[in-house]
Amino acid sequence: MSRRVLYHALFWLTFILLYVVIYMLFAGTSDLAYPPVQRFFRFFFRELSFLPWKIIPFYALFYFLVPKYFQKGNYWKISFGFLGSLVICLLGYRSMISPASNMMYGEIPAFNVYDLKRFIYSLTFDMLPAIGLASTIKLLKGRMAFSKKEEALKKEKLEAELNFLKAQTNPHFLFNTLNNLYGLARMNDQNTAPSIMKLANIMRFILHECSVPTIPIDKEIKIIEDYIELESLRYDDRLTVNFEKNIENVQSEIAPLILLPFVENAFKHGVGETRFEAVIDIALELQDRKLKFTIKNSKDEDQNTVNQGIGLKNVKRQLELIYGENYSLEIESESKVFFVKLTIQLSPHEE
Repeated sequence: MSRRVLYHALFWLTFILLYVVIYMLFAGTSDLAYPPVQRFFRFFFRELSFLPWKIIPFYALFYFLVPKYFQKGNYWKISFGFLGSLVICLLGYRSMISPASNMMYGEIPAFNVYDLKRFIYSLTFDMLPAIGLASTIKLLKGRMAFSKKEEALKKEKLEAELNFLKAQTNPHFLFNTLNNLYGLARMNDQNTAPSIMKLANIMRFILHECSVPTIPIDKEIKIIEDYIELESLRYDDRLTVNFEKNIENVQSEIAPLILLPFVENAFKHGVGETRFEAVIDIALELQDRKLKFTIKNSKDEDQNTVNQGIGLKNVKRQLELIYGENYSLEIESESKVFFVKLTIQLSPHEE
């Protein structure tokens, strides 16, 4: 509150000084008889004495009438209240003409200070500029505050949607992996225990590392490698996985779990449904802040790849929310190959 009062005082002081400068530049003969410094302070105190009548309508409008009646829709009360305060202050302003003239020049004006033409002059050249300038600044400030609040609400909405997508993706991932472990356990496979340990490491990563907006890319690579090892335990020699990496800076930041769903999709909807030898080729490159991530997985010729499940749909939406226009995603399905190419242009602070 004290800071706001200070800002208002500085604004009106500047406004008074502007009028004083104008009066100094166009001073009449009687005013030029005084030394410049004395002339300055004469104009200054004159404008200071008139100031309350100029600004009361503005404060009445924006600090009383609008807060009290605008939300209720009582616009006529706002209009009549403002016009009433304007008329009262205009009368008060004109009533100050004689005392001010007597103080500055030692004489009472010979003209009628309440003449209609002089009312119009005072309203147009003295009161409305003060009210108009202050109102413009007030409205601009309100618009900026509204835009800032609107942007904050929009950001909160996007963050809520992103968190919702993550909340969907993580249980979906866990559900798929537990199904795989169930299959191993039913066959009393010796890889069941190592698989559970791998899953525990992945879940630890999801719980403790994925709550931040970005993580170093080497952590995402590690979780992809752990997941490949976990999935590979279910297959015999019929599966070949190639994972090539060319990373300029392993500390480059990316959104967590933004790449893993594509790998999961290659296993679940690709080689997991093929009846013959399967191959997954993964390539990750990051050079000059440009990330390229490609996956090719073999599939049966008659295999349906249209529906790729919740995980892939969610990650597409996450990419839109996080990277906006700074990413591109290509998905192609041929007779025996399913291909995904993701390109992300990382911002400088993520590099």
